[in-house]
Amino acid sequence: MDERLIQHDVIVFDVGNVLVHFDPVKIAKGFGLSDALFKGVFESGLWSWIDTGLMTTGELARLMCEAAHSTSREDYLKVSYLLENFDQMMCPYTGSLLLPELKQAGKRLYYLTNYSTPVFERTMARFPLFKYFDGGVVSSRVHAIKPMPRIYEILCEQYGFKPQDAVFIDDNADNIAAAKKLGFAVWQFAGEPIESKEQEGRD
Repeated sequence: MDERLIQHDVIVFDVGNVLVHFDPVKIAKGFGLSDALFKGVFESGLWSWIDTGLMTTGELARLMCEAAHSTSREDYLKVSYLLENFDQMMCPYTGSLLLPELKQAGKRLYYLTNYSTPVFERTMARFPLFKYFDGGVVSSRVHAIKPMPRIYEILCEQYGFKPQDAVFIDDNADNIAAAKKLGFAVWQFAGEPIESKEQEGRD
């Protein structure tokens, strides 16, 4: 076990690309996006709005289509459907393999994630890995997203621990930097989808 995990009683996990795989290219292919729509959805800077809980999927889909220079009704419906169902293209990630041992060791486990509420609820229902957690904070429920300091503070306040008591695990460098500034021990995670590892074993 990593020394940082041994030394701290509280372990805080990001979800996307730590516990489950979030791959924009795979998602775009699965939902049949054109190159222009891919840019409008994933490269326009608009995606984070879905995580704030401050905009409907319809409003966001319209803005993404505008960013892609599309006025097509078909494109709008396609983007709207993707925003509401992109979890269908996810699989477990190697960070999830840490959970059973950490739980057995008596660690307090929490998630801190940028996610839309309905998609997160389906993700929780789909992946048994969430049974190991003592709780967590979802950005769309508190209208704050990483790397804003407030979302980290909400987690600590809600579950009664100090940043110095915890390790924060995330794949995103900006989120890691924000957590470190607040006093968390940090681990910038680099893993891989478990699906691909299983596929390698079958080849």
